[in-house]
Formats: sequence, structure tokens, C-alpha cells
Amino acid sequence: MAELSLRNVSKQFGTVEVIRDLSLDIPSGEFAVFLGPSGCGKSTLLRMIAGLEAVGRGEIHLGGTRIDTMAPGDRGVAMVFQHYALYPHMTVRENMAFGLRNIGTPQAEIDRKIADAAEMLEIGELLARKPTQLSGGQRQRVAIGRAIVKQPRAFLFDEPLSNLDAALRSRTRIELARLHQRVSSTMIFVTHDQVEAMTMATRIVVMNQGRIEQVGTPMEIYQRPRTRFVAGFIGAPAMNFLTIAGVTERGGMAVARLPDGSEVATVIPIAAVSSGGLTLGVRAEHVLPGGGAAAKVDVIERLGERTLVYANFADGSSVVYDEPGDVRLSVGDSVALTIDGTAAHLFGPDGFALHG
Repeated sequence: MAELSLRNVSKQFGTVEVIRDLSLDIPSGEFAVFLGPSGCGKSTLLRMIAGLEAVGRGEIHLGGTRIDTMAPGDRGVAMVFQHYALYPHMTVRENMAFGLRNIGTPQAEIDRKIADAAEMLEIGELLARKPTQLSGGQRQRVAIGRAIVKQPRAFLFDEPLSNLDAALRSRTRIELARLHQRVSSTMIFVTHDQVEAMTMATRIVVMNQGRIEQVGTPMEIYQRPRTRFVAGFIGAPAMNFLTIAGVTERGGMAVARLPDGSEVATVIPIAAVSSGGLTLGVRAEHVLPGGGAAAKVDVIERLGERTLVYANFADGSSVVYDEPGDVRLSVGDSVALTIDGTAAHLFGPDGFALHG
């Protein structure tokens, strides 16, 4: 295990700056997920850690040693790619042994490491097969096994689940979380899928346009987003955003007035609230049916155990909220909705959350 430290790292391709003066510390043994939309710089950052991209400016340290000046094979990291990168003419055993043989590892040690990794990943019966004889999920396990046998100081995963079907992705997420518990190594996982990030990470690094928007545990980021971007990117469905017509004060707290005249009493101190250009944010589970502003049902999304209802207010703004899975509603029905102000967020015109 080893702590990873990025210090003022920047990267340009031509005139395009894809990583902008980024600094980050990842503690030893952590499962960190770099999360963000396509083009935010997360994969480029991972490739710089691995040594597959040169660092433009700044430094990268692993376990107290600067590694950005080292060759990729000397850095003590192992990378698992999106497209497996297995040698098709080699068996699973040969694929897993290849890197160890190149550095002169004794055969007995190679056999022991392969046996341990195969047992951990439940691929022992696949060792004699070639990649063409494996399913996508099996190939990905082999790619992970090839990384495990190197016993690196840090594992790097570049969207390794994106080629798997939905059911297999779900199972593999759980397997990776268990793997982290067993090997206790530092792991860095890149994805644009916030469900993967929420279910696996000990900490999430949310990225946008080459910068870090927020770093925190999954629930910290979900419950207390630092910016409107984070609030909208994390969560399924995304957070509702409503324009605020004005703000008043009640008991030292901000009360947001919506365009239809209804009010939402928040627990955000009025002293933290700037004037003008404010947006109210609220999760679907905190929009409650009954006793509030009138809205008309627009779309109903039945998901089994829960139903997502999309509704429009009279002023044209819309919200999505939760109902039980057996709710009896139809498109066009009228509903009354109340926003739980104790769980609401306020965002300033600069996109940053206002907190007490």
C-alpha cells in the first residue's frame, strides 16, 4: 500500500488544457474513484499516474517517491484497461505470468501468485483457456488477475466495466469492492457512471473540465454537494433545480419563494445567502406528495420497487419525485407537491452551494 500525491499537475494537448493545476492526496489503502463526464480529464490523469502520458507540469508521488520521472514499469502500479489487452495467442495462465517472467521472477513464485489470484477471482478452471474462449466478464477477471500477481503498490482501473452488460457490471462492482477488502491496496478507478462510484468508492473525486469539483465520501457528496454541477451529476434521478423568485428570513433561516408564490423554509442561515440569481435544489425523495403547490403529471417511470413521477408546475418548471412502486397515477393527473425545506439546497449565481 502507498499514498498517492498529485502536486499542481497540468497537461495540455496543443492549445487545449485538459488538466489544470490539479492537486490531490489519496491515502494509502483507499478505493478512490475519479468520476466525471466524458472529456473531463479523468482518464488522462490516470494515464499520467501510470506513465502512459507525460506530465506537462507538476509532480506525482507514490509512497513518498516521485514517480512521474520514472519509466512506467518502475512505478509500482498496475493498470487494468477498458479493453482487457490480453494476448490472444496465450492461455490465461500465460497472460498472467507474462509480466512476471519479463522481470525474472522464479517459476515457483509465479505459480504461487497465479494460484492465489485465480482462487481470489474464481478463475482457476479458466487457466488453460485462451481469451477467445472466455466471456467478457471472464476476460475482465483475467485482466484484473494479471494486475494482482504483480502485487503493485497501487491499482489503476480505466473504466474496466464499460464493455460488460448491465447484470455483469453489477456483479463485477461487488467483486471489485470485495477484492479491495482482501488485498487492502490503494485503488484508483475511473468512470463516468455515478452508480459505480457510489457503490465502490471510499472517496469520490468529482472532476469537470480538468478540475476537481469536490472530493468526499459517496454520501458526503450526495447529501452536501459543493456545486450545482456535483448536485446535478450525482444521483439518479438528478437533483431538481427550481428558480427562486425571492428570499425572506424566518428565525434566522432563509425562506425561498418560488414563482407560483409557494414558500420553502430552508435550514440555511440567511447570513450565508447572497441576493439574486439563486437556485433551489432538492432531491426526488424530498419532494413529497400532498399539501403543496399544484402540478400536472407529465411522465411516469415505473422501476418496480419505486416509481419516478415527472410533473410540471403552472409556471412551466418541472420536478421529479418518488412514489411507491404500485402508485395509481396517470399522465395528466393533478398532484399537490410539498418540498422538504430541511433537505433543500441553495446555489448562488456562481454555481456554488450556500451552506451555513
